[in-house]
Amino acid sequence: MPKLTRVLLIGAVLAVLAGAAFAAFARVNLVAPQAPACGGGGQPATPPAQLVSPADYIAQGDYDFDQGNCDRAIADYSRAMALDPEEPAAYNNRAYAYMAQQNYAAALPDLDEAIALRPDYVNALMNRGDIYNFYYHIDYDKALADYDRVLALHAQGTSVCGHRLLAQHHGWSLGALLTVVVSGPAEAGCQ
Repeated sequence: MPKLTRVLLIGAVLAVLAGAAFAAFARVNLVAPQAPACGGGGQPATPPAQLVSPADYIAQGDYDFDQGNCDRAIADYSRAMALDPEEPAAYNNRAYAYMAQQNYAAALPDLDEAIALRPDYVNALMNRGDIYNFYYHIDYDKALADYDRVLALHAQGTSVCGHRLLAQHHGWSLGALLTVVVSGPAEAGCQ
């Protein structure tokens, strides 16, 4: 085979692979997530009529978070925890508010506590996995362990497969891209 034909054939194969990789990347949202933002997310929570129970303070914290006041939300969740130290949602939500402030050192112990109180808490497992995968004290093995627990719980509607894929490959790499192309965007990371 003449040298020019071989070069053209290799170029064509690389172009097809690059096109397939781009198409797969465009179909799947596997980009490392941004840290959560305080406020502006979806449907705003409604503040409770009164602040009496831990649930009231959690609802107030959700409202303050949605209004963009992370500091007040953290105080609300802390009050809920003081009233009921066994309430995992207060720990997870306070951790999420800390994540919005990029205070991952404060978020991790809260997530550890939320998971200790409720080992099947998918949101807390995803949040802790994301901290280890993307934001702080990068530890892909710990991230994979949390994502694998989410998969074992058969959690639906999460982005666990994409997050797990990036932890497996230590971020975006040629291996991650090839996995998306070969496995398909829906299955990449979940085999």
